[in-house]
Amino acid sequence: MGQMHFHVSDAAAEFFHQCRWNDAYLCGIEGVPWQTRNTFLPENSQASGPVSSPSELPEGFAKSGNAGGRLTLTRSVATSAKLLITGPVDGIGYRVLTTCSLRCLDAPHRLILELARGCCYRVRTQADTWQRGGLSLNQHFEELLAEGTRHFLDALQPKSASVNPHSGASLISASLDAEQESAQSAIRAITILEKASSELGELFSSQSLAFRRSREPRLSTMMAVGVSPEACCAANGSASGRPISSGGPIPSGGTSAGGNKPGSTATLANAVAGFDETTAAIDNGIVPAFNAAAVRISWGDIEDASGTPDFTEVSKILDECASLGMRVIGGPVIDHRDGLLPDWLTLMDNGFEKLLSSMTQFVEATVNQFRGQVHLWNAASGLNLSGPLRLDDEQVMRFSIGVLQTIRRCDPTTPVIMSIEQPCGEYLARHADGISPIHFADALLRSGLGLAGIGLNFRFGYDHGETHPRSSLEFAQLIDRWGTLNAPLLVQLSIPAAPGTDPAARLQTSPVSLSPSIKNQAELWARQQHEFAKPLIETLLAKQIVHAVVWDGASDRAPHVMPHAGVIDSNGNPRPMLPYLTKLREELLM
Repeated sequence: MGQMHFHVSDAAAEFFHQCRWNDAYLCGIEGVPWQTRNTFLPENSQASGPVSSPSELPEGFAKSGNAGGRLTLTRSVATSAKLLITGPVDGIGYRVLTTCSLRCLDAPHRLILELARGCCYRVRTQADTWQRGGLSLNQHFEELLAEGTRHFLDALQPKSASVNPHSGASLISASLDAEQESAQSAIRAITILEKASSELGELFSSQSLAFRRSREPRLSTMMAVGVSPEACCAANGSASGRPISSGGPIPSGGTSAGGNKPGSTATLANAVAGFDETTAAIDNGIVPAFNAAAVRISWGDIEDASGTPDFTEVSKILDECASLGMRVIGGPVIDHRDGLLPDWLTLMDNGFEKLLSSMTQFVEATVNQFRGQVHLWNAASGLNLSGPLRLDDEQVMRFSIGVLQTIRRCDPTTPVIMSIEQPCGEYLARHADGISPIHFADALLRSGLGLAGIGLNFRFGYDHGETHPRSSLEFAQLIDRWGTLNAPLLVQLSIPAAPGTDPAARLQTSPVSLSPSIKNQAELWARQQHEFAKPLIETLLAKQIVHAVVWDGASDRAPHVMPHAGVIDSNGNPRPMLPYLTKLREELLM
């Protein structure tokens, strides 16, 4: 049993209690989290004992002047590790902050100081690495780096600590002053260095994109929009047993941008967006923003009863995509998340072999039905999680290989990928069930089944199944880590653009703000979606190993999976993401 302790001074308590410390975790050099149990012990003797959640602290404690204490993370081993904790950065929002590698000691580490050290190390080393590779740094970055480093050094050795004890000043008072000064300098260092990190990430993406365009004026990267068969039901007003929007006939006509075929732009726009009116906005909005569609061809959507799949609505969407010349990513054929598998599976009591047989039967029927209409198969998503099927590690591998083998047998020419949920592995920090994401992907690539690539599903800003928010610099490092597998990557992004309940969403996970200053203002949420996603998308386009980017959500007006993720809001108005993606396609993509 190993424990890592972190001291939180009263001077740093306000910053700490804005952090999501109950979701903090420890990881090693590979970036794979250990399962940890987090507790906070207040130093205030009148406060409660160790607590595992901020909600367990006494009311008003976090805002008191004596709110410091000790954060302890307990795990099964006592090796060195890095702490990752989501904290607020002034002017930026929530970001994952990381320490350098630390030893397990009985004495606590100084939390804020170690986070500042981690920020300083990360941005300085990455800047040096990229500069050696040819990246040009600008004066603004150099100034931010120098200022942030200076504040970190001030936090290491505050001026108050050099008070002469023989001058009559109180040693206790001098110690408190030094602690206050150190905490303030460390927080200031974190803020400035995270801004430097953002600037460095922007320099990398802009210069890398310029280099790619010098060789490839139009990038071949697929920019796809997530489409659900239920959206087609809604647009056509058909009865399917699922909630749909009311609507009339879908008009046709118009010409889409980007070389798409004329004549049926509005029908795809309605199928994608769930609209039956204002076709001009859809015609000039959604379709020109994307050169591909990620069509959900999923077990839970198609087979309401065992052995009776209904492919009608999927066929309509695929026909529309073909008429517009849009490439199609089909799947995930198996979506291993709670609420997205067929309901009748819960009634199956014949064990794993019966499950495997039912899955094979469905996958075979699906691939045979749509062979030639799908340009890339997304075989399955989320099998690295414990999921609703509660499979053990051996069963997960057998199930995964069964899906891949069936698709390859029925359609040997179309590329197949497998998608990973929470690619950073945050789920491993809360429970031992589940498989390390990168090790799972590596095992599949080594299976010899001809896997064409790996999908990475990032869902930022949700209270369940989310990836903790990262800067574009850390995101680039994460993509590089996955790039060591030497396989093409497909990256899917989901980011909410509104707070509260989304009645049209299949998954009722709650959106969580990516900034402590944004509460329930829908307009600010929509702007936050764009500002957070923009540097990540540009980082992905700068990476040659990323072959496709999927925006998971077209319109919140039609049935969809993730709450409030669409580029069109529930009232039919475009969000800031839509003109951004449209411009991006016009300038960069085929």
